[in-house]
Amino acid sequence: MNVLTTARLRLIPVDTRNAHALWKLLQEPGLREFQDLPKFDAQGFRRSVEQRERRLRPGSLGRFEWLMYRGSETRALGWVSLRMQERDPESGEVGYSVIESERNQGFASEAVRAIIAEGFSAARLARIRAFCIPENVPSRVVLEKIGFTQKATLPHGAMVHGKPVDVLAFVLER
Repeated sequence: MNVLTTARLRLIPVDTRNAHALWKLLQEPGLREFQDLPKFDAQGFRRSVEQRERRLRPGSLGRFEWLMYRGSETRALGWVSLRMQERDPESGEVGYSVIESERNQGFASEAVRAIIAEGFSAARLARIRAFCIPENVPSRVVLEKIGFTQKATLPHGAMVHGKPVDVLAFVLER
């Protein structure tokens, strides 16, 4: 996977060398408000990252993640991911989160745009999907601003805090 740069961000691929930084970031307050994140300990998370495919290309499967850094700063302000599944090899699913102190500054939009470009070029995806719960208005704004179209509401499409919740499904075609 490539290091991606935008006007304000460096997106560093997550691998075994920096998996702990992402695991630590995932423990930040507020990141689990609208999504259930994996409940790994640091070692278990590193092992899961170790088993991932390392090269994003057509036909890739699994989760590809990048840590978000502002400029040359060394503290991650969020993460962004692209996941591909075997059942739909022409589609990817984007996910993202920014720590509370860095929200509302356009970082999620900037990072997601970079990941979309990478997915369309490196993996040659035809479409990218995104999902969020209706209450996550900031995420919906990010997706709509980028050009995603809401396609459906999936009743009880996810679990958050151990409870089923409805999910809005969005898509962006290449």
